[in-house]
Amino acid sequence: MSSAGHIGSTDAPSSRKTVVARILHITDFHFLAEQGQTLLGVETELSFAAVVERANQTPWRPDLALLTGDLVQDPCVSSYQRLKQRLTALDVHCYCLPGNHDDPRLMSELLPSENVHVSPQILLDKWQIICLDSTISGKPNGRLSDEQLRLLEISLTEHSDRYALIALHHHPIPSGSLWMDTMVLENADEFLTITQKYPHARVVVFGHVHQAMDEVYGRLRLLASPSTCFQFKPLSPDFAVDRAPQGYRWIELYADGTIDTGVERLAEMPAGLEFTSKGY
Repeated sequence: MSSAGHIGSTDAPSSRKTVVARILHITDFHFLAEQGQTLLGVETELSFAAVVERANQTPWRPDLALLTGDLVQDPCVSSYQRLKQRLTALDVHCYCLPGNHDDPRLMSELLPSENVHVSPQILLDKWQIICLDSTISGKPNGRLSDEQLRLLEISLTEHSDRYALIALHHHPIPSGSLWMDTMVLENADEFLTITQKYPHARVVVFGHVHQAMDEVYGRLRLLASPSTCFQFKPLSPDFAVDRAPQGYRWIELYADGTIDTGVERLAEMPAGLEFTSKGY
């Protein structure tokens, strides 16, 4: 296991609970190979910038940002370099994990900087964040390898004094959209069985579904966030674009193992969004 990051704790001015960390969850950016290119009619890099600007305009300030995959659509040097420039300009530590459109090797080579990290574990005061790679090379669906499952169990065992937030790209529970659920985490049962063995495992955060989800499984709170570009229509049997703006999720981790969370969206959908597309 590579070295873990360390984040301190703060007190929440609006709550009697002690806030361990405020997390900005942003996901599914789909940066393209060249600046100015569009996907489903959306200039995804500008859409990402608009979401970050919206987050920066609020009085709420994150201690870290969690980026859960499909950071790029075209996994190449230019797309990751432009993303790194965007992230380096942020005044917050950014922790990245891969999605099915990403190249984990390129991510690890190109993204790390003073505030951009590709790390499997982040140690906080009373919490840890475990970042898993659920990608299968060349396939849109996901699976946690034996190595990733061992990483999960070792992290939960070695840090039983900390509550755990687990992050991955693929959804470990059905979204309710038949086409999307063909790309679910294949060994979700194995993953969830491990989490249920450890009462300090409290939250799972994921991307991939391009929509907000907030579900409960045993002790776990399972959270997905809107994409920073286009959204998928919930509960749809076939691919469909939703008429909902892009956005992000905020999460506050408390010292007693509880959380608060919510989703914020832009006022309008991204310009040029194509609603008649049958895929991307």
